[in-house]
Amino acid sequence: MTSATQIEHSFVEKASSMIPKLRERGAETEEIRRVPEETMKELKEAGLFKMLRPKRYGGFEANIRTYADAVVEISRGDASTGWIVALCGIRELMVAESFSEKTHEEIFGENPDDVLFAGVYEPRKCIANKVEGGYMIEEGFWMFCSGSLHATWGYFGMPIMDENGELVDQVLMTLPFEEMEIMDDWYTMGLKGSGSNSVKMHNVFIPDHRAVSFSEALNGNFQSKHFREIPLYNTALFPALILSLGLPALGAVKAALDMYLEKLPNRKAAHIGVEYLRDAPSTHLNLSDAALKIDTAEMHFYRVADELDKWAKSGEYMERSARVKALADIGYANQLCKESLDIIIQASGSGFVYEGNPLQRVIRDFLTLHTHRSLSPTITKENHGRVLAGLESNALRY
Repeated sequence: MTSATQIEHSFVEKASSMIPKLRERGAETEEIRRVPEETMKELKEAGLFKMLRPKRYGGFEANIRTYADAVVEISRGDASTGWIVALCGIRELMVAESFSEKTHEEIFGENPDDVLFAGVYEPRKCIANKVEGGYMIEEGFWMFCSGSLHATWGYFGMPIMDENGELVDQVLMTLPFEEMEIMDDWYTMGLKGSGSNSVKMHNVFIPDHRAVSFSEALNGNFQSKHFREIPLYNTALFPALILSLGLPALGAVKAALDMYLEKLPNRKAAHIGVEYLRDAPSTHLNLSDAALKIDTAEMHFYRVADELDKWAKSGEYMERSARVKALADIGYANQLCKESLDIIIQASGSGFVYEGNPLQRVIRDFLTLHTHRSLSPTITKENHGRVLAGLESNALRY
């Protein structure tokens, strides 16, 4: 193995080794509605938040496939923790790509080891005006800010309107978390430990060098001129973001299958002609269907990761049709994960409904992330179908 390959393998090995502890802490993570500090310490020591950070700022510049493998393994231990690793980790890539050297030096200059990103690109409300030297956010409100309780820097979207109230552009901005208010409103059915609270801003100034055009970034016109020779930072921004949202689903459904198989040897059968469920033909069919759907979902997710890496390495920015196809792959993989989980639930019987059964938490976590609009199989497949039919995608931001 090359040195780079060894480092990439080490991330996945470290992530896999954490699975038992993450499962032990699952109930605590859910109860306190955030990732426990002990877990955060272990994740940081393993370098899992900095996989995609530039080496110049203490990161590892691993590829997307390595990041994907590690996220799935952490999510196999606990989906809330995997969600945080996925989203905080992908912000490293997005910030590295989107902003200038001046911005990066401001963020990482003094204490790079303390930096952790969180953010949301679509606000529920944002009143912002262009002023001398930057933008003034009079009032802003962003929901679902995963990682907000641990983050030091934010990465947010901000709409820019003209004098007629028409949208001119969406700006990406970065700012310290100390300049915003974190709401205590993450009371949910699943992913409770992700601490995805809403955040507010009031009369916050964003200097020009910390604000870039979202449309330009989506098309690969990045401000990070100092990183243009590093292939990783040519990665297509939006498919990478959506991949980060989907990967925890694969880890969660793998966890569900793990839990089913762990209990299977000692489960008694009733009224199906065998003493143990493991001997029933129906069990064999269910297991095969569930496992094959997981395998197929994995192939689609990892094809996206490999395509992102291949395009980035080529020096060309991923073309639009390939980006649309990537999102369809992610949506379809999400669909397959749901179909597999449905089979596992049906095969498990009603025991999972008891409080304290870890499968119940996996189910709730999965359903919470499965319904994320950006992962919708319907929307992503429709747009892919439109392109196949020779039409424009309805989702212009792809």
